[in-house]
This record gives sequence, C-alpha cells and structure tokens, in this order.
Amino acid sequence: MVVEYLTTLLIVTVLTLITPLLDGVERKFIRAKIHSRVGPPILQTYYDLIKLFKKELLVPSTATKLFLVAPVVSFTVSMVTLSLLPYFPNNPFNFEGDLILLIYLLVSSTLVLLLGGLSSGNPMAEISSSREISLILTTELLIGLSTASIALKYGSLSVQNISMKLVFSPSIILAYLTLLYYAFIKSARTPYDIAEAEPEIASGFMIEYSGPLLAFSILSNLIRRFLVSSLFTSIALGPLIYAFTSLVNNVVLRFTFHSLLIVTLSILTYLMLGAASAIYGRYRVVHALESVKRYSIIPLISLALAVVGL
Repeated sequence: MVVEYLTTLLIVTVLTLITPLLDGVERKFIRAKIHSRVGPPILQTYYDLIKLFKKELLVPSTATKLFLVAPVVSFTVSMVTLSLLPYFPNNPFNFEGDLILLIYLLVSSTLVLLLGGLSSGNPMAEISSSREISLILTTELLIGLSTASIALKYGSLSVQNISMKLVFSPSIILAYLTLLYYAFIKSARTPYDIAEAEPEIASGFMIEYSGPLLAFSILSNLIRRFLVSSLFTSIALGPLIYAFTSLVNNVVLRFTFHSLLIVTLSILTYLMLGAASAIYGRYRVVHALESVKRYSIIPLISLALAVVGL
C-alpha cells in the first residue's frame, strides 16, 4: 500500500512538472503551425514561470487575505485532483463516488481563483468573474447529465471502476462526446476563454496578480487543462487500455504500460483540444452561453436513452 501511495505521488509530481512543457508544445507545434507563425520556444512557459517566481510580489491596497492564498489553494486542489485519476490500477485514493468529488474539485479550483480575483477590488476582475460564473453554471449541467448516464450504464460512480469496464451503447457514446466537449470548455481555451479576454478586460480575474501568485495561477490553469483531458481519457478510453494491459502477466510491466498509455493518450487529447481551439475565434459572452445551451441536447438524449436501457 505504501508503494502505491508513493507511486501516485510520483506520477502527480511528474505530471505537474510536464504541464508547462505541454503548453510549450501546443504553442510551438500546434497553434504556431496552424497560424503560420514561428511561435515561441518550446520551453517558453518554463522561462515565464521561473521569471514570475523571481519577481517581487505586488499586492493591491484594496486586496484581502483571500487574494494571497487563492492561487496557492487552487494549485494545491488541482494537484490533489490529479491523484484521483486512475493512472494505474489499484489507485489507493479510489473510492465509490470519487467521480463526483473529482468534478467538485475541478470546479472548486476555478472558483477559488475567481474569489481571489474578486477580492482584489479591481472592476475588470469583477466583470471577468461574472463571465466565468455564468459559463460554469451552464457547463455543469453538461457534466451532471453525462455523469448520470454513465452511472446508470456502469452502475458505479468510481472513476477506476468505470475505467476497467467496457460498455458500449448509444447513451454511453453520447455521454463520451459530452465529456469531450466539457473538457474543451473547462480547458479555458479559445473560443471559451471569455473570462480572460485580454483585448477587452486585460487578463480578467488575474489582472492584479503578479510574481509568484501569478505563477501559481498559471500552473493551476495548466494542470486543470491536463486534468480534463485525463478525465476523458480515463473514462472513454480507460476500458480499452485496461483490456489491453491485462494481457501482460508481469504486474510491474502491466502497471507501467497502463500508466504510459493513460498519460500518452491524455497528452494526445490535450493537443487535439489545442488544435481545435487554434481554428476558432473567441466567442462573445452571449454566443458562448448559447452554444453550451444548444449542445445540452446531447447529454439530455444520452440520459433518456440510458433510462430506457440503451
């Protein structure tokens, strides 16, 4: 059991450290190529974060204590959420209902940052936060309905149990599509980055953050992008990965292959969402909310089909 806890801690640490690299790969080889630009160096995100950690921390005179702790709390919550994903079988943090906790923590890491931005007293942060809250209220319906469909068909709300059981049905396919769309929205990429629309509201709710606190905020967002990609991979592709790796007799090799496949496919999903984002322009607030409402019909159909057994 101790080995499993240490393995989970190691995986979470490694994934946290490579998320800036994935951002660099996306910016250099995905966005820059699609937009016919040279793009920044692949390690640019690391350079930016190191520079921010070295900078002096400036705190607005109107800010409260929440302003100081919010980025660190959001970063910590994001790392804790990583530990709930089944990057290898027999995750020691697995329990029945952890899918609900995982979604709750995903939302919480965003809300904590919003509250931190609001506590700065900057009007731009208030506008940005109201946009993000509106988007959260509409998107959580998507994940709620798709989770209900998955729970009905799998008979479980455990991410690990779901990732080890192969189920194919019309309702599950629609639930997977909804989950992928949810991952796209929660990654806060274009066109759903309405809360951070730099030309309009100067970086949104993070406008007053600088130095180490801004670095923690950026890291939290990068981890959350990888989290939603891993969530989709674990639920939609996890059963296929488990079926494939179960053919390996050696336990250590089986766990290693499972972890490598989950992480690799999560990275591919991450980059795929980045490529999809690169071809869109930013939505206006009303257009973003309307698009989410329009696509809400998919999880509704999924749940209806799951109720009747399809």
